[in-house]
Amino acid sequence: MNDRGLRQAALLGAVLLLVLLPSNVPAGIVPLLRSEWGASGFVVGWVVGAYQLGYAAAVLVVVPLTDRFAARSVVLGSVVVTLLASVAFPLLAQGPATAILLRVVAGAGLAGVYMPGVRIVAAAADPRRRGRAVGVYVSAFYLGSALSLLLVGVLLGPLGWRGAALVLGAASVLGLALTLVARIPLERASGRARLDPSVVREPRLAAAVAAYAGHTWELYAERAWLAAFLAVILASRAPSALEASAEGSRWAALMLALGVLGVALGGIVSDRAGRAPSAAAFALASGVLSIVLGTLAAAPWPLVVAVGCVLGLLISADSAIYSTLVTETVPAGRLGSAQAIQASLGFLSASVAPAVAGLAMDVGLGWPGVFATAGAASIIAAGVMAAQIPGRSTPFRRARSSASG
Repeated sequence: MNDRGLRQAALLGAVLLLVLLPSNVPAGIVPLLRSEWGASGFVVGWVVGAYQLGYAAAVLVVVPLTDRFAARSVVLGSVVVTLLASVAFPLLAQGPATAILLRVVAGAGLAGVYMPGVRIVAAAADPRRRGRAVGVYVSAFYLGSALSLLLVGVLLGPLGWRGAALVLGAASVLGLALTLVARIPLERASGRARLDPSVVREPRLAAAVAAYAGHTWELYAERAWLAAFLAVILASRAPSALEASAEGSRWAALMLALGVLGVALGGIVSDRAGRAPSAAAFALASGVLSIVLGTLAAAPWPLVVAVGCVLGLLISADSAIYSTLVTETVPAGRLGSAQAIQASLGFLSASVAPAVAGLAMDVGLGWPGVFATAGAASIIAAGVMAAQIPGRSTPFRRARSSASG
């Protein structure tokens, strides 16, 4: 990776991490919200998933702007939006309705931070190592999400859930400060600042977007319910539901933090073995492990931890591969539209997944049903990417050929 690509990945990754600190507060307190608000698993699932819903809606408008306007301006304004909504959440959310609204706004702000960052990093990186560069940046998404859960677990006991959420929302102001002083490229693209749906006519792009939607379904179902699953297992040795939730959040954070290594691993492997084969293998492995994890509620704790840690590593490994594929499949003038469609469909899937998993719990399918809804989506994604393998050159080979030609 050249120095410029590395600098952009590290800088924008730090901004992304800070903005994500409040993102998983609801996922860390699912049992407490169900008790305080008398809400069903389906409704609380929507409180968690509303963040992704806001992202899915806003990204169709915000990300195409990077085809016309400086990415720095888009990132800066979006950081402000998600910061304000995150601080307002613990102050104003008095029930599921207000909580969902505020989470939608916070997710909408994230829309202008994450995907524009992918674009900047991919443009700065050497084409032969683009998967690795994007992997470094995307790993910040996983680290920020894991830190969010970890800090909820740490702060929940002394501050309660509202205090913990307020501290994490206020801490994300550091992301705004870093954006203001960072040297993010100011150049403008020459495309149109509106969505161009015709980009999905490219079969490889359509496959990458569909597989990404399966990936985000699994990932966000896991993020929404993993801490609660672990809290139930730990409840027998915890003095209260609050402490069980806190400990469950800490363990879930540890497992999901391994996704940082998984993203980097996926990027490196895809640079060498090809995007589609790598994504298919990782998606299949994580999908099977998700289903297995849901059957382990009565298993020995060390086995639960071992499976959860391996899953945390594998569930993220295909993420950067899809994002890299998108940057390599369409012309730069339409990349904003391609990323918008990828992100919108992916995060729309992610917004629905926690509620569907909660519905599986409500109708009596238990933890096996919750995690089966996650794993099945990833297995379908593996099939989509596997269909792209026979008789096709990999995007990396095309990028390398164009770079040397």
